[in-house]
Amino acid sequence: MSKTEIVFIVLAIAADGFATSWFTAALHKKLNEKLDFKFPLFISAGRTLLMTIGILAGFYAGSLMPESNYLIGLSLLSVVGIKSGIEAFNFNPEERVIFVDNNKTMLLLALAGSIGAFITGIGLGVAGCGLIFTIAVTATSTLILSSLGVKAGQTYGYKPEIRFAGLLPGIVIVAIWLRLLTLNFI
Repeated sequence: MSKTEIVFIVLAIAADGFATSWFTAALHKKLNEKLDFKFPLFISAGRTLLMTIGILAGFYAGSLMPESNYLIGLSLLSVVGIKSGIEAFNFNPEERVIFVDNNKTMLLLALAGSIGAFITGIGLGVAGCGLIFTIAVTATSTLILSSLGVKAGQTYGYKPEIRFAGLLPGIVIVAIWLRLLTLNFI
């Protein structure tokens, strides 16, 4: 898997942080409440932590099944891509729009929204991607996109069409999965 493919996969995962940040900031704007400036840091830290744990678990799992690890890693990526696309259509505001009033709420939201990053990390780890590069791109891109999401939510307010921000990442991940699958196995 090339570094370019890893960057696109990680950016797709970070896009979910953009949507979550947008909706959270829009709710705070509507209620005339200030969103804690640390919010994007929590989102980035949660995604990065779970991506790291996933990659390390994937490295371990890949060592147990070296003959099929790349295919299994690609399969996990396809699950995340399909799940991301389905979630864009099955949008439920109660799942994305959360009032954040303390660090505990920020932490819980960051970790709950990072399950896709964890599964992606397992897939990337099993497929044998590099740890340091992937983690650096995850932390940076999630922090930037989450910060942009907060700014957009504060500026434009609640926009239901942002729910489709999860559709593009799903398409990107599935497209990369199909490309890697056809290049390596067909």
